[in-house]
Amino acid sequence: MGRKRKALFISVILGLALLAAVVWRAGPVAVLARMGALGPWGIAAFLLNSGLGFAFGVQGWRLLLRSYGVRSSFRRTFGMMAGAYAVTYLTPSFHLGGEPVRAFSASDGFTRRSHEVVATILVERLLYLIIIATLLLAGGSIGLRESAIPVVIQQGVLALVGAALVGGGIVLVGIARQATWASRSVAFTLRHLPRWTWVKRVEEGLDRIEGEVNEALVGHRRATLKAASLLFLSVGLNVLAPLIFFSFAYGRILSIGQLLLFFTLSTVFTLFSWLTPGGIGIMEGAYAAVFGIMGLPIDGAVAFSLIQRAASLSIISVGIFYLSRCSADWFGKRNLEKDPGETDVG
Repeated sequence: MGRKRKALFISVILGLALLAAVVWRAGPVAVLARMGALGPWGIAAFLLNSGLGFAFGVQGWRLLLRSYGVRSSFRRTFGMMAGAYAVTYLTPSFHLGGEPVRAFSASDGFTRRSHEVVATILVERLLYLIIIATLLLAGGSIGLRESAIPVVIQQGVLALVGAALVGGGIVLVGIARQATWASRSVAFTLRHLPRWTWVKRVEEGLDRIEGEVNEALVGHRRATLKAASLLFLSVGLNVLAPLIFFSFAYGRILSIGQLLLFFTLSTVFTLFSWLTPGGIGIMEGAYAAVFGIMGLPIDGAVAFSLIQRAASLSIISVGIFYLSRCSADWFGKRNLEKDPGETDVG
């Protein structure tokens, strides 16, 4: 725990230092002026866009859960997603810290349908990967060519995106054809470990999850396609976020190529955002670089990042509230189970 706290403390200090440097470079007065230019209607439109994008992602995962018979209201699913997002956002975890929280919540503490729930999360992540990689490839083909970015960097971005798209396609096709290369590869590795109980459970769990993922792509194909369309809308609204910001703050309408360029560059930079909680400092510097490439002053980059953080914090607050309630309910049930002298009269 000491090492983890020390690493978290260092990452927070690093992020705050980077944020202070970017704000100082942009000028606090200029940043506030740009926020003022955005206006209340611009802020409301930006927050609404972010909320709708998150809601489409929630409904997409909810459809996947329902295809496996895991019934959950939109409100509860939103809370689970928000809780997972809060954990991922607040902890440096390479964008994956909240997934165990989501699996734990959806399966009621891993007491029911845990393998099915994990399978829906894997399918959702795979669909997101393919959708984002496809848009990035389009952005690389259209937006990068219209920019002044060196050809070497353009080729590097396209190569990275192409590898992600090909890898996601291979996994998708392999699972749909009931290929078991993932479980066999892990089983080969685990075979060289002592036959502890947890090793056997990992093998059995992986076999079940792999089968459930295949079931989602084959047996529940219609639900998976509907979920993919909702996830595409979720990502699409994220692509449109700069359009809203620029139209209100600058009175400028971005072209499709510019939107794809912005999305491509910002997504590439987010690969490093996990180094600090919420990518604080890193994303401000990343947006400053993106705005510089587009020929805009960096005060707009800081303003864009701050309004985006405001949208994230609104979702995080919902997630923290949901997790606090779930923790109280779960520990309450555990205490009742441990005390056989009391009965549940509710």
